[in-house]
Amino acid sequence: MMNSKNKLLRCFVIVFASLPLLPITALSGGTIQIANEAHASVIDQNSSSIRSENNTFFHDPESTVDAMITAFGEPFYELTDSVDTGKEVVSINPQLTKDSYKAEGNMIGIGNVTEYGTYVSTYSLPSISSAGKGMIVKGDSVATFTAADTGEYDDEGNLLLKGSMFFESDIKEMKSIDGKVGLYLYWKDSNGTDWTKTWLWK
Repeated sequence: MMNSKNKLLRCFVIVFASLPLLPITALSGGTIQIANEAHASVIDQNSSSIRSENNTFFHDPESTVDAMITAFGEPFYELTDSVDTGKEVVSINPQLTKDSYKAEGNMIGIGNVTEYGTYVSTYSLPSISSAGKGMIVKGDSVATFTAADTGEYDDEGNLLLKGSMFFESDIKEMKSIDGKVGLYLYWKDSNGTDWTKTWLWK
């Protein structure tokens, strides 16, 4: 019989299997029913969100992070204080934008870093899918990454994206992440507060 940790791992293999940077085979899955005295809601394994009986859809980022921690341990890389540095409309049909940013963060084993990135995003609201690339800089040490993610806005205007990123570096200080894959969650609430948490795929 599959233990609870393996069930969680199976759930998140399903979540990230559709992302192109991970060599993972998708598994079949269902939904988890959650009931309380007030109403019943459904958490979809593929979106880690909640839909109430009145069909209101909203993300549950805390539970999503907790499930990732249970399955993969603590995140090894966290970003805060992201600042948009550019936005370009690439196409209006389909709707495509090119967005650049700068963010400060901390990576276990490396320390405080600055990330610079650019993503091209395709919008089919409320859904978004993006592909991007960037650099992670500490002093004169640099690692590069390519990434892809997908997600959607909930009914409160909050955005949750789930993605994968591939790291490369030939610099000694960054060598620990060279050739590694990260699984990340990006959260931006309706007030503009955002964070990114990344787990190393070992």
